[in-house]
Amino acid sequence: MSVPLIIPPTSPLLSEPGAVIIDASWLYEPDPPTRNAYEEFLAGPRFPDARFWDLDAVSEPHPDGYALMLPSPERFAAFAGKHGVTKDSHVIVYDNEGIFAAPRTAWTFKVYAHEKISVINGGLPRARKQGVKLETGPPKHFAETKYPVPALDHGAVVHFDEALKLAQRLSTSADGTLLIDARPASSYQSGHIPTSLLLDFPSSLLEDPAKFTYLRDPEELKHHIAGQLGQDKLDEILSRKVTVVNTCGGGLSAAINWLSLQSLGVESRLYDEAWGGYSARSGTPRVTGPDPL
Repeated sequence: MSVPLIIPPTSPLLSEPGAVIIDASWLYEPDPPTRNAYEEFLAGPRFPDARFWDLDAVSEPHPDGYALMLPSPERFAAFAGKHGVTKDSHVIVYDNEGIFAAPRTAWTFKVYAHEKISVINGGLPRARKQGVKLETGPPKHFAETKYPVPALDHGAVVHFDEALKLAQRLSTSADGTLLIDARPASSYQSGHIPTSLLLDFPSSLLEDPAKFTYLRDPEELKHHIAGQLGQDKLDEILSRKVTVVNTCGGGLSAAINWLSLQSLGVESRLYDEAWGGYSARSGTPRVTGPDPL
């Protein structure tokens, strides 16, 4: 049985047998600096029976020190099993910012062909605002499983050689590909991959007065993308005339754009090293300012 990729915090799917709820919270700039996502998970509140998914620990170590890299099939299987996930589990992911780190974890499950994966739109803070019953105190114990080592969907992941070819194009849609950068505008303007277009994740999401983020409705998202990229680019995306490759600073916010595009029924790819890896390589072409070229 298929499940929706995006669900509200009030969804009855959360309490169905086979659901495994994962807290994938990750703090980019903790405020105050002493904040710790795992300690907040332990103290609660959290979704009942949730398990903490450590994004740093699951990420594959990179010889050049790049952070938040896609885990190997073996590493992913070990972590999934450690969290009591089976191939038949409905994995439901949330984070404590609303929409921030959860999409990266959902994307990881997707590229390893886990069929049942959902993201809670608005995450933990939206659940609190809507009065969803949450739990505090020590998390419940669960049995570990033996998750089979999966096969990677290689087409979903972009590596440096392909990113470099995209950077060397003469236009933003040459080769039938759009390279979309999810970083804030200030980061994009300080340096970006040539031919990449800005679709910054902060303005692509909506912010609740309670200071959490959530996804735009599909029609509102289309209007936003048209305003950011142009109606012609939106039409190319929706008609599948182009393939979208998502990038960002370190692979996290690119997954937010991936999830947003999924809400429009659009499959897209992700450059795993992102700008952090690309810019660390000497001699790579780069552009500053607001224009893609």
